[in-house]
Amino acid sequence: MFSQPDFRRAYLANAVSQLGNAFQFVALMWFAVVAAGPLGVIVVRLVDGLPALLFGLHGGAAADRWDRRKTMIVADLVRGLVLVPIAVVGLVGTLPLWAVVVTAFVLTTAASYFTPAFGAFLPSLVGRSNVQRANGLVTAANAGLNVTGWAVAAALLEIVSVGAFFAINAASFFVSAALLMRVSPRPFVSRPQAEPRRRLRHGFEDLRDRTGLPAAVAMLGAGMTVMTGVWTVGVAELAHSTLGRGPTGLALMLAATALGTITATSLLTWRPVRRKVFMSCLAWTPALPGYVLLGLADSLPPALVGTYFVGFASAAAFVLVTAATQESLPEERLGSALGVVFLGHAGTKPLGLVAIAPFYAVFDPNVMFVSGGIAVFVLALTAAAVVRAASASAIAARVAT
Repeated sequence: MFSQPDFRRAYLANAVSQLGNAFQFVALMWFAVVAAGPLGVIVVRLVDGLPALLFGLHGGAAADRWDRRKTMIVADLVRGLVLVPIAVVGLVGTLPLWAVVVTAFVLTTAASYFTPAFGAFLPSLVGRSNVQRANGLVTAANAGLNVTGWAVAAALLEIVSVGAFFAINAASFFVSAALLMRVSPRPFVSRPQAEPRRRLRHGFEDLRDRTGLPAAVAMLGAGMTVMTGVWTVGVAELAHSTLGRGPTGLALMLAATALGTITATSLLTWRPVRRKVFMSCLAWTPALPGYVLLGLADSLPPALVGTYFVGFASAAAFVLVTAATQESLPEERLGSALGVVFLGHAGTKPLGLVAIAPFYAVFDPNVMFVSGGIAVFVLALTAAAVVRAASASAIAARVAT
């Protein structure tokens, strides 16, 4: 697959920008938890995730109307340009919290257009039969670079200003845009025009016609909602208070999550899955032992194993849902459907933070972790049963006709 120059360039473009994001992520998470504890993490992650909820569907619809390659290039340039002044201020002085929060909002807004366009563009680079492998390679690279970025960021966090992390991320977006400019343009068939509100519904309508896929996407959203509300806040607090490991402990737990992602995506890269929709629901079940281990952890090793399982489950579910969507819809309709998938994967962050994270003020992290694991496990089995019933009904209908 890497013998195809255009896929190689798109792959590298995504990888470079992901490395920059990894540097910035650790700095923001640790800055937030030190400044205001769990509440600080909630605020930063809420603002960071809100654009996906607000603009995810429009980003998907735009990917069916605008040239996808150009959309990705513009999104990268916008992100890089926004980060330049923030990086300069951070290098020469002290950044105010509001500037960091606003920057996070703009970056995720641009990602709401980049991500559906990238997912819809991928089949034209590798062919529909290779999308599961391609998604696995991209997700594995993201996770591997996260490990690298988080480890380096944790080592530099106490000696380098936050402006340096913003500067690295800005440079990564400019390099990504340059690589995408070298990708050959693909013939693009725009989706027929419709009134704006109808365009936002296209993704839901397209998924509804695919047997079991709505339940799988809903499960992705539910799993990520719990992960955001329980895991994102909990691991930062676990590293800071319970384990007393500081930024190094946080970086190690994030790295273990990424290793779980790499394991899952490596398996999916080399082993095609036939019943992707059904298996994407069951993929969430390993999260239960992961959350339980986190809830019982009083030292770093069980916490690392727990985050590994959570990373494995979420990555496997995301890759399978994305590949199932890419394989089942015509190219001109992919953007809108992937906008819904993006909404489930990233747009649920605000929901998790608003609906779940405040319970940390009432319950201990161990109770939150165990409860979250049980909830995900039950929801996964329920979604799998719904998909299986929908498949059986579809088969019976075909036999009857």
